[in-house]
Amino acid sequence: MVFEPGFFGNTLRTRALGDFTITERAYPARYATPAHVHDRPLFCIVLDGSYEEVNGGRTHECTSSTILFHAAQEEHLERFGQAGGRSLIVEIEPEWYERVREVAPGGVRTAACDGGALRMTGTKLYREFLSGDDASRLIIEGLLLQISGEFLRVRHTNETRPPKWLDDVRDYVEANFARRITLAAIGKAANTHPVHVAQTFRRFHQCTIGEYLRRLRIEYACRELANGETSLVEIAAQAGFADQSHFNRTFKRTVGMAPSQYRSDTLKR
Repeated sequence: MVFEPGFFGNTLRTRALGDFTITERAYPARYATPAHVHDRPLFCIVLDGSYEEVNGGRTHECTSSTILFHAAQEEHLERFGQAGGRSLIVEIEPEWYERVREVAPGGVRTAACDGGALRMTGTKLYREFLSGDDASRLIIEGLLLQISGEFLRVRHTNETRPPKWLDDVRDYVEANFARRITLAAIGKAANTHPVHVAQTFRRFHQCTIGEYLRRLRIEYACRELANGETSLVEIAAQAGFADQSHFNRTFKRTVGMAPSQYRSDTLKR
């Protein structure tokens, strides 16, 4: 199969800065690129919108917190969502990339990173791209070296180790389990995009955030039922259920018996 080279979408602005060609591109809603390759390695900083990146049979959900690196001549495609998208693409001359390889044999591997300090560096790079003053070229090269270093660190990171912000997510859910919380609010608490939060939480906890939330509510209800004092209506409200009927259905489906029976059996022990 022959893959199409080049870029797609609409060019908004572009700058040639020695070893780098930086282009801001926009993509319409529901736009899908054909499978294609690039002649030079590049970084892609997602500025707006979202899309699916399909590379080597793997799919990554890219959002405005994502930065990607593509090796040269590596086939991939994109499928944009309803809002379309906008990205900053930094093409790298082979000579500059070879200097990185001298420091890190093997170079930067194709990867996608979401959120954290790396995303903030991408934001700084975009601001320098827009400024266009005499110092911006030097600052941009420094930022690209910093981004390259972070991608090299990703290459060496043990993939079984959860990110530090995942503790913040768990703490937030545990502190607010009785409230009506949204994925957007959880993402804000972790300073990470909600889609990436949901994917990472499920990967390391083997359940969704919603399932974890329900488990916390049921565990709270079990403790309150065991003390024998609080009414079922009050327990339902304090645990975050919509009403007692919702509490009864969820509790029975999860525990295998009605709350009243659970209380009776527990108090007999």
